[in-house]
Amino acid sequence: MILRNIMIVLSCSMGLLSCEDILEVPDISEQSVNLLAPSDGTVLDDNAVSLHWENLAEATGYSIQVASPNFENAAQIVLDSLVEMDTLGYVPTHIDQSLFNGSYEWRVKAFNSGFETPYSSNTFQVNGNEDLDLTPPNTPSLISPDNGSDTGNTEVDFTWNREDVPGTAERDSIYIYSDQDLQFLVTKDEGSNKVYSTSLTTGTYYWFVKAFDAAGNESADSDTFNFTISN
Repeated sequence: MILRNIMIVLSCSMGLLSCEDILEVPDISEQSVNLLAPSDGTVLDDNAVSLHWENLAEATGYSIQVASPNFENAAQIVLDSLVEMDTLGYVPTHIDQSLFNGSYEWRVKAFNSGFETPYSSNTFQVNGNEDLDLTPPNTPSLISPDNGSDTGNTEVDFTWNREDVPGTAERDSIYIYSDQDLQFLVTKDEGSNKVYSTSLTTGTYYWFVKAFDAAGNESADSDTFNFTISN
């Protein structure tokens, strides 16, 4: 810290920095984040878990991680996220995460532009719905109309592939746009058995498909294909 201040003073005296604009960054490295909930050893009966911690003065952000079953013997890092101060100076002190039944450890550390705290950690257990579905559907793969194709037929058949994931019922939604930036939606509908048919006028169209399931999970967007209907 002393060396840092000396370097700033030298830079200021040499004209490399504006002395009026120098702000000393608070050293928070000896502090720790107080975890509020789940507290250590908690057993939760809900798979929707809300992680809360106490705000640390002079922190501008937090690193939040969740491991299963713990960080020493982690089989999976379930969450690895950052929250940072917004333009109004607000720093979030909670984050929500849906988790399968099992044992977990969560930890948080605070940081600012020059320093960070050690991690504070708690363990907890989730004992909620055994049949919970947190697995998103697979991303659809487009087949036809082929990308860049040209047709004179205004009756268009759309097809795609997607392997279903075991769990709750899945469905596919198709999105058709009239512009490359995907701003002007021509139609949005649900495809049945990876097929959808509709009538379109002449022009160039851009389309993609996204999958959803009954548990609220959703896939990533498929690639976007374009095709042209000519006169």
